[in-house]
Amino acid sequence: MTIRSVTIQGFRSIHHMNLTLSRLNIVSGPNGCGKSNLYKAVRLLHEAANGQLSQAIANEGGIQKIMWAGGHRAGDRSKDPKRMKLAVEMEHYEYQLEIGFPEPLITLFALDPLVKVEGIWLSGYQRRKMSELLERTNQAAFLKNVDEERIAYPMSLTPEESVFGQLSDPHLYPEVSQVRETMKNWRFYHEFSVSGNSPIRVPQVGIRSPVLAHDGTNLAAAFETLRERGNSETLFEVLEKAFPQTQFYVQEMGGRFQMMMQKQGILRPLESAEFSDGTLRFLCLAVALLSPRPPNFMALNEPENSLHPDLLPALAMLIAEASRYTQLWLTTHSNELVEMIKHYSDVQHYQLDQVEGKTVVKGASLIDED
Repeated sequence: MTIRSVTIQGFRSIHHMNLTLSRLNIVSGPNGCGKSNLYKAVRLLHEAANGQLSQAIANEGGIQKIMWAGGHRAGDRSKDPKRMKLAVEMEHYEYQLEIGFPEPLITLFALDPLVKVEGIWLSGYQRRKMSELLERTNQAAFLKNVDEERIAYPMSLTPEESVFGQLSDPHLYPEVSQVRETMKNWRFYHEFSVSGNSPIRVPQVGIRSPVLAHDGTNLAAAFETLRERGNSETLFEVLEKAFPQTQFYVQEMGGRFQMMMQKQGILRPLESAEFSDGTLRFLCLAVALLSPRPPNFMALNEPENSLHPDLLPALAMLIAEASRYTQLWLTTHSNELVEMIKHYSDVQHYQLDQVEGKTVVKGASLIDED
């Protein structure tokens, strides 16, 4: 269930933007133009599906820190400055979430979000009533059940969380549950834990791990799982391109796994504690992108960070290969990486800029910023 488009309104520097997505999507631009804001907005949809909407917003500093703070044109009533809207259209379903501020006179929790509106529709019906699967306004909701009946949800909803995090008896609402599970299975990779005291650098209990953790802490187990069950030929081809005359493998010690590296000219293998930050980061990217259990959608935020320019050709090949199995969203400030990826694959490329505090897209007719 790939994503056809994403609409974001009133989120940080994004006043209003609609992006049409393809298989491999790249968002680039200078520092401070709003690339990471787009990434975070899409991730917020994922967190809503996981029942972590208010916590995710708290991690960003609270509702006041993520709402649009720019100006509005006189007479523009189409966009509520006190409301944020996130929407996604997938192959079969559309989902929309609208968030506002809590009432300060009623609660001390002034940084919590307040879910105002939430809806799910079948795609292709222009959101007609007949296609509606979920209609939520504040704490009341109507859902279409397994018998195709529109019924009132029997419980009052918590105002700061999505319906997804409160849905009991999901088998009664199969289509709503399918949307939730689809969005929960999206994957996001932003920062890997590669510091000197990182769990990646010390032996960890090894369990089969077809999915790399968001912070990469199960790297050794995920690497070995990929070697045994996944596309190991591509993995080692990419690693040879990135690190010539170097072999990577997992050492097992009493059930604990550790990444090892044998480099030509060095007489002993190196343990993961001795790897450079860039080496560990590249290994994490390779294992994440070649997962033997690929997701429908994966987003990477500035994957080139801390990588030497010599690693970019291998990274480009890796990203293009992964896009054969997963819809990818990539934010980057490396034009060199973008051009390398285009050598391997067709790309939907959005170039961003910021004008008077507003994130805008340069010369793309598929964008609706107003």
